[in-house]
Amino acid sequence: MIDRISRRHLLAASAASAALLPLAGHAQNGTPSPENDGGWSFTDDRGVTVTLPEQPTKIVADLSAAAPLWDFGIRPLAVSGWTVLTDDAWGNVDRSTRNITAVDGQPDPDNEALIELGAELFVSITWSPDEPESVWSFSDAESYQLTNGIVPVVCISATGFANENMERFAELAALLGADLDAPEIRAAQGEYETAVSDFSSLVAEKSDISSLFAGIIEGGDTWYLANPPDWADLAWYQSLGMNIVVPNANPGDYWESLSLEQAGKYPSDVFFSSSRGESPTLDELLAMPTFAAHPAIAAGQLGSWNQDFIMSYQGLTAALTNMIDVLSVAEKII
Repeated sequence: MIDRISRRHLLAASAASAALLPLAGHAQNGTPSPENDGGWSFTDDRGVTVTLPEQPTKIVADLSAAAPLWDFGIRPLAVSGWTVLTDDAWGNVDRSTRNITAVDGQPDPDNEALIELGAELFVSITWSPDEPESVWSFSDAESYQLTNGIVPVVCISATGFANENMERFAELAALLGADLDAPEIRAAQGEYETAVSDFSSLVAEKSDISSLFAGIIEGGDTWYLANPPDWADLAWYQSLGMNIVVPNANPGDYWESLSLEQAGKYPSDVFFSSSRGESPTLDELLAMPTFAAHPAIAAGQLGSWNQDFIMSYQGLTAALTNMIDVLSVAEKII
C-alpha cells in the first residue's frame, strides 16, 4: 500500500518508471500529414507516431492531459486517471465532464466507455518517454495495449521542464483544432509571461531563501522529500533561479523517503507541502513534534505545492503566483 501511495499516488509516475531518464528535448513534432491526403499525424514525446484519416474530434484524456488541453481550447469528452479525486488536478476542466476511470484508486479508463463514446484519440502524459508502454494512465503495459488497440494513445512528457512540455501541449491542441491566437489564449499567455518575469525577479532578490518541497501522508510513518531535477515544475523553478533543497536521492527516484523522526534532516526557510488530500495542514504539522521543530514550519512559512501541476499558460501562471505569494513574505530564518 505504501508503495502504491508513494510512487503512484504521491509520486505521479507509473510503476515502471524507476529508471526514468529526463527527456533530452522535444525534437519530435506533430504535423498534418501531406502524404496522407490531408490526414492527421502526430509524433508524441515517446517517439510514437499516430496517423489518422482525418483530424480527430472525439478526444478522451487522462485528467493530467485534459487540464492543459482544456486551457488551450480542446474539450475532451471524458477524463480518467489517478488524479480524478484531486481537486487541484482539475484546473479549469468542467467538473461535470464524464469520469470514465474504471476502478477507483486505479488509473485505467473504462474501455467499454471509450467504445461507447466513439473515442478517436486518447491523450495522456508519460514520466518515462524512453519506455513507450509506460504511460501514466495505465496500471501496466497490458492495460495500455488493450486500450491502445481500441483508440490510439498519444503522450506528452511530464519530465524535463514544465514550460517546454506546455509548448508541446499547445502544439497538440493546435493540431486538434485549437485557435492559439484566440483573445483568451493570448491574454493567458501575457499573464504567464508577466508571472515568469515577476517570479524570476523575486527569486533573484531572495536567492538566500531556501525552499523544500515535500509530500506527507497524514497518519503515515514516512514522508517524501521531492528531488527537484526529477520534477518538471521544480526543475523549471530552479532554472529560473529558485533556491530549492536537493535531497540525497538517485536520479529518477523523485523522492528521498524519510521517517517522521528525520523531519529536521533538511532545514529550510520555506516548507512547501503537497496539496494532495492526504497532506496535513499547517496546524496538523505543528501538532506533530518532529515537524513542529522544523525551522520553516515553526516560523509558519509553509506553502502549498500542486504536484499535479497543469502545463498550460493558466496552470503555470497559477503555480508561479502561488510561489510568489509565499516567497514574497518569507524571511531568512536559517
